[in-house]
Amino acid sequence: MTTLDIIYYLIIVINFVVSIIFVRLWKQFYFVYFFVIIVAEFLILLFPNAQKIYNILDIFTIIFLGFIFQKEIKNKIWLAIISFSAILLSIYFFSISKTLYSIYTGVICCLYMIIISLTWFCEKVINEEKNGSLLKEQLFWISSSLLFWAVFYLFRMTPMYWIQSEDKNFLIVLKYIFQVATNLSYILFLIGLLSKRL
Repeated sequence: MTTLDIIYYLIIVINFVVSIIFVRLWKQFYFVYFFVIIVAEFLILLFPNAQKIYNILDIFTIIFLGFIFQKEIKNKIWLAIISFSAILLSIYFFSISKTLYSIYTGVICCLYMIIISLTWFCEKVINEEKNGSLLKEQLFWISSSLLFWAVFYLFRMTPMYWIQSEDKNFLIVLKYIFQVATNLSYILFLIGLLSKRL
């Protein structure tokens, strides 16, 4: 286990604890989200070949984020269409995958994160009444976290098999960059949890 791994586990646990301590966060069920992440990571530590757990986590993440953003995104039909499409496609690719981890569910989850985050940002910018800074909005930080992580995930995972055959050293560098990006994204998420405006 590397230092970056330890930092990651600590940040996840801190997010979990914060989501329990602040009662105002209970209605969004963030504590459930972080509990599921902690359980998934623990199971992967115990059973390293059970990487399909990450596929299930991808599907759970899509469902959870759909729940969170449905309260904020005004175009409910658009959100429902992309949510159900992402869930069905993820289940399909998960069910036909012959590898330890289906990269397709991860890519679908990332594209979903990017779409809902950008949808939220666009709606906020277009319809924002002058009621304060976006920096005080919880979903500003959470959307930023999702965008940041999703872009780095796509950057690392999509060309992974090609890079593995062409330049293994660069793949190792990409892994470390992705770990740092993951830690930073969960720090952004933590800032969102600590934000006052829901």
